[in-house]
Amino acid sequence: MRRVLISSGIALAMAAAANAGVSVTYTSSAPSYGTALNFDESGGPTGSLLGNEWTGYGISGLMSGNGDGGFVGDLNSIFGTTWLGTGNAWTGPWGGFLNFSQDLTEFSCQFWDDSGPATIFNGGAIVVALNDGVEVGSFFIDHPTWGPTGPTWVNITTDSGSTFDEVRFVGFNWIGPTEVIDNLSWNAVPAPASAGVLALAGVFGVRRRRA
Repeated sequence: MRRVLISSGIALAMAAAANAGVSVTYTSSAPSYGTALNFDESGGPTGSLLGNEWTGYGISGLMSGNGDGGFVGDLNSIFGTTWLGTGNAWTGPWGGFLNFSQDLTEFSCQFWDDSGPATIFNGGAIVVALNDGVEVGSFFIDHPTWGPTGPTWVNITTDSGSTFDEVRFVGFNWIGPTEVIDNLSWNAVPAPASAGVLALAGVFGVRRRRA
């Protein structure tokens, strides 16, 4: 019965996502968008974090389910997850909660979760896109990848003028799921002031061409 209720809830969420013009997929590849963050940037923070270290990228918060900023480092050397390869990644227990300071139209990243395949009791994971705290798209992953093979790429796209400003990654493992994300990229909607400057520059450009 519990499994039926969960499945029904997921179906409703996916239907709502379709109506909202927000699509969430989990595949073996995804496009790279305009702004990128792979946690290997020179001078970037590592170790145990507070969650507000990425404001310069337009990320207002990157939190774990514990309420802290998770951990960034070479997880291959720390936890022995050799399949992650070299370089830094973000990890946190009980979910990853990513908030942006601007609305987005596209987003992609790699995502791993150790919850295992979904059963009537636990397992599986979900990726949810929200706008102003309201769910606008989601995808339930029956068997999230935790190893060298399987899909790892989350891709979120929009149409019909839809946007989102938050992405949540949540595993369903009763003993404490671990989330890992890496290689983030996204397209943000320009802030009104920026859009106005661009429009003004376009007007002056037209005037110069006509002169």
